[in-house]
Amino acid sequence: MYQYQFNQQFPSGLADLCHREYQTGDYENAERHCMQLWRQDTTNTGVLLLLSSIHFQCRNFDKSATFSNLAIKQNPLLAEAYSNLGNVYKERHQLKEALDNYRTAVRLKPDFIDGYINLAAALVTAGEMEQAVQAYVSALQYNPDLYCVRSDLGNLLKALNRLDEAKFPDLCLSARNNNDLAFVIPFLLSNSDVNCVLYFGQRSMI
Repeated sequence: MYQYQFNQQFPSGLADLCHREYQTGDYENAERHCMQLWRQDTTNTGVLLLLSSIHFQCRNFDKSATFSNLAIKQNPLLAEAYSNLGNVYKERHQLKEALDNYRTAVRLKPDFIDGYINLAAALVTAGEMEQAVQAYVSALQYNPDLYCVRSDLGNLLKALNRLDEAKFPDLCLSARNNNDLAFVIPFLLSNSDVNCVLYFGQRSMI
């Protein structure tokens, strides 16, 4: 989950309380305490993002979109705000708008794993399966340990009848854990997965 950054002027106890309440699903108290922080500084993007997420979880989509847009107004380069807004559009079945916001999010923050996951899920819903594969691959390039992403990508490749390539997500994890580049790179080359070849090549030089 995105770690919301609050201004240091806020009481650390109250900010921490907001996080704990949100993470434990106590959205009513999280919203109440977060509003206290927002009244102290209506421009703080961390507060705005958390309020957006709280209202999304409560399915108050209008309020969620409002706080996402307020965050974007304060910082037009804030990838997480576009991703939150994309979530609202996806729930409203406005897939074009959702995809536009998710793509903006990962363009602004190329290592935004949650953004790629959201983008991939929306692309699957839109029937854009090949693009969804690439979005999942992008997420795994930054963290091959993500079991849910590896599982979703493997299932998607199987659904596309690309059974050999469905082995790729687990190969990513195995190769990274064992540093077994000689094992995985020929497989990737045989499937023309240049992005992942480059990724493992970079990992070998770290």
